[in-house]
Amino acid sequence: MKAKQFFSKWSREIHRWVGLYFALVTLIYITEMLALPSVFSHGLPVVDGKPPVVEVQKSNDTKLLSQEVAKEKFIQQQPPGLDSEDEIDEITYFTANKVYRFSNSEKLFEWYVDAGTGEIIKYGFNVTDFLEFKGLLGWLYPWIHNTIEFSFLFFMATLGITGVYLFIYPFLIKLRSDKVTSTDNSSVQEVVSN
Repeated sequence: MKAKQFFSKWSREIHRWVGLYFALVTLIYITEMLALPSVFSHGLPVVDGKPPVVEVQKSNDTKLLSQEVAKEKFIQQQPPGLDSEDEIDEITYFTANKVYRFSNSEKLFEWYVDAGTGEIIKYGFNVTDFLEFKGLLGWLYPWIHNTIEFSFLFFMATLGITGVYLFIYPFLIKLRSDKVTSTDNSSVQEVVSN
């Protein structure tokens, strides 16, 4: 078996099995995207992780709440999904939006509070971070997510290489057959001229 035929055969085999792997990973991801947010959100609405835009009065006497005061007002509202104050493990202030974000990074719950009034504007389960960090079976065991993600990159490179070879292979055969045909024609012309 010639080297080109050998590479062509194995490129097809590898390309087929890696393609099946990608189909399986895609199926897992789509299933998780549709089914799991409702399971892990505990009834909270879904948010995208982007802070809301809030209209703050532009007058000079508008005072923004400090982090401590905003947290007190937030807790007084008894936010849905929060059982105790200790569950808040991250507080972020968005200067451009004038909004505080209180979040629980383990459950991926977020509450956005207006920095001027202390009122909850938006809250919910961050499905974007869930799919990015706990998707691909990472919710089951994190090492599975890491393994799939690493192998995904490796197999993507393999799929690219085999795909390029499978695309170029017919042109290589045609180029070779054109050379053989031109060589045969020149040898026929030499025989005829002799």
